[in-house]
Amino acid sequence: MKIEIGESLMYSWLKHIQKCQIVQTNWKVSPSWDLYEIEKLAGVMEITKEEFLKQGYDIYKKNNAVNQLLKQAEIDAIGIHYSKEGVKLYCADIAFHENGLNYGPENETISRVIKKIIRTAFCIVGYFGINEGKIYFVSPKISNSLENSLSSMAKKIEGDCESLSVNSQNSRFVIN
Repeated sequence: MKIEIGESLMYSWLKHIQKCQIVQTNWKVSPSWDLYEIEKLAGVMEITKEEFLKQGYDIYKKNNAVNQLLKQAEIDAIGIHYSKEGVKLYCADIAFHENGLNYGPENETISRVIKKIIRTAFCIVGYFGINEGKIYFVSPKISNSLENSLSSMAKKIEGDCESLSVNSQNSRFVIN
């Protein structure tokens, strides 16, 4: 069995530092689960598709529907922390590339990371039925220009996700 060092580190961080009572690596969607808020998710998918295409990022490529996008969902590490204040959900996608984060040209790399982050937010709303969570994209080695681009894109995604409110509450996603 292959050990994924990044996932193992996030597992320990979620369990011991964030004090999550439930932690899982390689979380995947089950086809038997109900998908909530599909209309809102589809609306946000359309908004983000248009916004990011204007900036040169084709984040969804051939995925034209929320169901299709979420069938492929995998979250590398997920933690749930229960306390008197409520439930906190932490989700992390990890990219451990020896020579630095690289999915091809810079535009392709940014597109893939954006898609991962949005897909994770959609899973939080669509399968957990909650509208708040912390999403992390973790990579030990990212060039400065790529990091700056990804940081500005993360702020844009946080704003786009505000329209994903469930049960008339405001959405709050923090993306790091």
